[in-house]
Amino acid sequence: MKYFLTFSLIFIGLSYVISQELKIGLIADCQYCNCNYNAEWNNDYRKGFPRLKIAVDSFNAAQVNYAFHLGDFIDRDFKSYQKVSPVFEQLKMPHHHVLGNHDYNVDDSLKSRILTTLNLEAPYYTLTKNEWVFLVLDGTDISTYKSSDSNYLKQSEKIRLEYLSQGRTQAMPWNGAIGNTQMIWLDAQLKLADENHLKAVILCHFPVYPKNDANLWNDIEIMDLLKKHESVKAYINGHHHPGNYAMHNGIHYLTLQGMVLTNSENAFAIITLLENKIIVKGFGREPNRVLEF
Repeated sequence: MKYFLTFSLIFIGLSYVISQELKIGLIADCQYCNCNYNAEWNNDYRKGFPRLKIAVDSFNAAQVNYAFHLGDFIDRDFKSYQKVSPVFEQLKMPHHHVLGNHDYNVDDSLKSRILTTLNLEAPYYTLTKNEWVFLVLDGTDISTYKSSDSNYLKQSEKIRLEYLSQGRTQAMPWNGAIGNTQMIWLDAQLKLADENHLKAVILCHFPVYPKNDANLWNDIEIMDLLKKHESVKAYINGHHHPGNYAMHNGIHYLTLQGMVLTNSENAFAIITLLENKIIVKGFGREPNRVLEF
């Protein structure tokens, strides 16, 4: 009876550990359109469709808990959504989008439909599961492409030029910034995560570290905010198609390789979140990593 009780306790303990394990499917920059291969950027836009299907099938087979596309679902043209959205909807688990600059590369009259098209109730949001919280940011918040409203565009361009005058070479029209309202929201959400002893993963389309011309205009301010919160374990993004990685102030900054990049090989990842590390299983060009904390 004693041995049975011990075995039962071990089994319950193992079951608890297994139940706390989370698997997340991540794709960056599918960037599909019915367009010719671009040798300058090494982007093969038409391959976004079959590559996305492979990723979806892989996520379903692995039975991941959630899946995220990290922005630039299409390269251009609103009709491109009609090709890839049905594939993404074949995912058997909850799946979500992050907004990217190319997602707004449609006719001005259709930009107001992007959130609905991507099944987003809000441009930035949170998702909590077990001891993990995912904070999805909208890096298109302040940008030169999100809206056709003249006042918005004028103010965004003014902000962009101010950053550029400070020597921030990433203040280019194809990037963007997190606005004050969203920054206040992010700080509040991370305070809650700290208080509830949760571990936080930030998801965004645009990188903030290492320094890169693809970064958000206000990358410095975002990093300063993140380092104040012990809950933050990783910041994961797309946008810079070759990918990138660095650790700073105990936070892992991971840029996934773009699915659209090259005419020869796919790229996506499944990450497993454990008590003291994140295991990145890369597919195609995406390398395997272990992010410890």
